[in-house]
Amino acid sequence: MMFHMSDIVVENLTKSYGNLIALDNVSLTVHSGEVFGLLGPNGAGKSTLLKTVVGILKPTSGTVRLNGYDIVQNPEKAKEIAGYVPENPSLYTGLTVKEFLEFVGKIRGVSDDSLDVKIDESLKIFVLEEKRHSLTGSLSKGMKQKVAIIASTLHDPEVLVLDEPLTSLDPKTQRFVKEWIASLGRKGVTILLSTHNLDVAQDYANTIAIIDRGRIVAVGGIDSLRRMADAKSDARLDEVFLRLTAESGRE
Repeated sequence: MMFHMSDIVVENLTKSYGNLIALDNVSLTVHSGEVFGLLGPNGAGKSTLLKTVVGILKPTSGTVRLNGYDIVQNPEKAKEIAGYVPENPSLYTGLTVKEFLEFVGKIRGVSDDSLDVKIDESLKIFVLEEKRHSLTGSLSKGMKQKVAIIASTLHDPEVLVLDEPLTSLDPKTQRFVKEWIASLGRKGVTILLSTHNLDVAQDYANTIAIIDRGRIVAVGGIDSLRRMADAKSDARLDEVFLRLTAESGRE
């Protein structure tokens, strides 16, 4: 079977906890080099979906494949090509920034020479050079977020899953990270991005999925979502989002 390089393919994915259905028969495809935005109200199932995609949660039914590798049947291969930033990253607070990144890089199998270069480059890009020898526990929330983002990409993943990556970041850093995400997409990295920031989705995502009550209620570019919502051709995404989630609630 042939797969498009680094696709994320989710098919008929259901995740339930007893009587609670967190994901209800979700299907979506993220293509290589695509920045795919996932929007939804709190409790809609965004984080559950992302955790299932990267293999932290096991599906009740359905499948997830990363570049053709089934996350349940072949988890080592699937996780090898993926990077993940959770909504609330936890770092080893007793390690310095450099020690923590070296630790993650070695777990990921990055060679020492490559790892040193990658850490140096990343700290420079994210303006964290002077924090290299600071304990991660002493960092601000925004700096911890930047360290978590760096850690997720040390092994040059083909697939990157980001859960609310801009939370805790100041406006200047938010802008930088948005541009950084877009640049990774241009390099061919497949990005699945959950965000509450509708401007990020509108300005940077090639495709947007709206999830509500564990179901995908709409998928498409901003123009097709406007049509689905019967909104004006220049309607902002927040208006489209509110219309589509209101309609899903009436079903």
